[in-house]
Amino acid sequence: MHRCNSGFNAFLAYLQEMAAQAPAGWPGSVWFLLRIGEDCAGIRTQDVMNPLRFLHQMAGAPPHQFGADGFHPDFVDDVNPARHYIAFVFVGFWLPTFLAMLVLYAWEIAGFIRYGGYWSLNDVRSGQIGVLHGRWLRRTAPVVLPGLTAGALAAPTTRNESAAQPV
Repeated sequence: MHRCNSGFNAFLAYLQEMAAQAPAGWPGSVWFLLRIGEDCAGIRTQDVMNPLRFLHQMAGAPPHQFGADGFHPDFVDDVNPARHYIAFVFVGFWLPTFLAMLVLYAWEIAGFIRYGGYWSLNDVRSGQIGVLHGRWLRRTAPVVLPGLTAGALAAPTTRNESAAQPV
């Protein structure tokens, strides 16, 4: 397991680095999605033919974990909000929006049962944003995702923090 430096900023830097490395065109978008899906969400498509292993990997800790620092609190329910978000960017990339949202709610219902009645509205929000960003990624290019992510998932800065920044 690789722990990256710190929270949201490290996650965003990782997405920017992977987007810069992606080849041009559709093959580059697919490469980018497969790479970030495996690194950040534990989605190993080569294991899809073994559904138990595949689902176990997706529910577990991915190779890259970024922590929750700097993520907007509305999207955090555990120590690695990037995992859930990227999983649904992946789903949104491959499935039409309606089907992707069905997968999101099915996953959350399974989690509700698995975790003894705990419903995570923050996971649902993160998944919804991830699905929409996956659809955008499919229509555009990897370089778009870091900006979408920053705009949606970054914690708001407080007035004091903004005032402390050099102009």
